[in-house]
Amino acid sequence: MSDIEKPLDPIAYQFWTPEPKTMVKVGPDDVSVFLPQIPLPLYQLELQDGEKPSDKEIGVGLYNYLRRFPDCTFNSAYAKLLKDAYPYYVSDLGSQIIMLEAKEVDPPYVRRKINYMKILALLENENPGLLMRIGIAYFELALTYSELIHVRRELMNAVSWLKKSLLRVPNDLTVLNYLGQACYLLGDYSAVKRYWQGVIDHLPDGEARQTLQQRLDKIAADELPPQPLVDDFEAIGVAMEHYHLKEFDQAALIMDRLEEEGTIPREMPSPEFFYFLGLCREKTAESAGAFEAYNKALEIDPEHEVAAQGRERILDRKEG
Repeated sequence: MSDIEKPLDPIAYQFWTPEPKTMVKVGPDDVSVFLPQIPLPLYQLELQDGEKPSDKEIGVGLYNYLRRFPDCTFNSAYAKLLKDAYPYYVSDLGSQIIMLEAKEVDPPYVRRKINYMKILALLENENPGLLMRIGIAYFELALTYSELIHVRRELMNAVSWLKKSLLRVPNDLTVLNYLGQACYLLGDYSAVKRYWQGVIDHLPDGEARQTLQQRLDKIAADELPPQPLVDDFEAIGVAMEHYHLKEFDQAALIMDRLEEEGTIPREMPSPEFFYFLGLCREKTAESAGAFEAYNKALEIDPEHEVAAQGRERILDRKEG
């Protein structure tokens, strides 16, 4: 008898294990595809004991569950079944990824895109370009300011996927460069030298090669940050958590320390750092310091609209 198993998500899913030789019919010719004897996710469906879901309900459950949990147990088997029995869902994934590319700066859309690419990677695990795209997406997500509380985890994810790509194409310069950047942030400088040297060895003479060589020379001379940059980025993430909880004094204390130490502004200057510093100071009534921080953000990016708005707020208060 088929058995209904306890769901991982009690609201949306329950799990149903098919009996041996249970099959679904595929396509206009009703080709039979046998179901694996593993728990299959069913989406927003309640079965009675012994009841079999329809072919459509099985497909909907697989598709929705994999999109949400691409790293789940049985993920490879689920992806293969989706490809064999419901290939139109796999085609839909490709279309969804293309649409999400236009929204990649928004972290929820990036995470969704990563999940969809992971499903395709289960079916194309020898595709180095796909593996690289997942790694780069994780790298970019890691350095998104609103996501910095998870920066270490996402950088490790980036390294993992980029290494998978490198196994397929050992001399891919883009992959080597991103691996070098991620390892630099994580403080693994021996790996940085290995990856960036691989880039330099294949770059023609020019500005890009000279810049990368200068960075390697600094590592060789032990001119390194006093601690891995990921630690400082995590600290910004903690400050943001304090800020969202309206614990502005704690947030400002962290950001003031990071600016005073100067590692992040020097190594990876960005308007977002100074803009958030300005917000923290503004919330703690440090108007002069906030104005200075907004100015520094605008020096880096004169088009940084919210920093300009912050500066205007302070000027308006002074005039008032």
